[in-house]
Amino acid sequence: MPTDPKKIFPPLPPGFSLPFYYGSLHAIWVYYKVDVKKLTPLLHGIALEPALFDGQGLVLLHFQRYTGSISSAISVVNEIQFNIVAYPKALKTQTPAISFADFLAGGEQTKTLGAYRLYVPVDNPFAAKAGNELFYEPTFQTTFTYTVPDTNDPSQKSWVVTCNDPDAAKHETIFTLDMDANPPGLALSAMSPIMQYTKDTDGNLFAYTWNIFGAFSSALLDSGPVLTFGKSQHPMRAVMQELLQGVPAAAMQMFETPPVATSTRGFLIQPEK
Repeated sequence: MPTDPKKIFPPLPPGFSLPFYYGSLHAIWVYYKVDVKKLTPLLHGIALEPALFDGQGLVLLHFQRYTGSISSAISVVNEIQFNIVAYPKALKTQTPAISFADFLAGGEQTKTLGAYRLYVPVDNPFAAKAGNELFYEPTFQTTFTYTVPDTNDPSQKSWVVTCNDPDAAKHETIFTLDMDANPPGLALSAMSPIMQYTKDTDGNLFAYTWNIFGAFSSALLDSGPVLTFGKSQHPMRAVMQELLQGVPAAAMQMFETPPVATSTRGFLIQPEK
């Protein structure tokens, strides 16, 4: 077993430090069951195997908006992560067989099942650079159009998220997700920490965890909505459409950082008569 930390922990790039602390997080995860034969080629040459649930592989689409304070600035980021749920081949013997419902509830506590990044579009250039250099994520910068449920807008009942083409944002899109925020069976679950997988510049498997401080809301879906695909020529659109065209969502999860302060309604003080 290697003990040299240089063989385990890559050096941090100049200008970065870890851990990174989120100021706020508002996110949705949507799961799709897909024929494993479609997923295996996407993991070719990577030391990962697709996880199986009911004999099918699992594709995970994740949208997040978050903030982070950095010295003299506050960073605001919108990001999408398109993933295959997989496990390292080297850990196959300790990867548990678990039902989809138990996985969604947070029952997989070995944390060998994780999300392998296929594409990571993001709208903040610093976040794109950090994702690529710190975590080897396949990031690219683009824009998003979205209307999502929010504590400050209780009238919004669904997640509507569009990922725009990075070169033709006004005319072409990669996809649009439209998801009910309160499906039947929504219940608390404990997914954190979430295992993440990428590959470094030499093709080695790289792993890290994302710790989310709070409970998720999760639900299995009997016939979840399908995605709508645009006409973008970006390869993310082609891969997503090949995997998910006509495939209903099988489950969803949400997380929102609790508010830390409020400003209440003001009132008038009548002048003394």
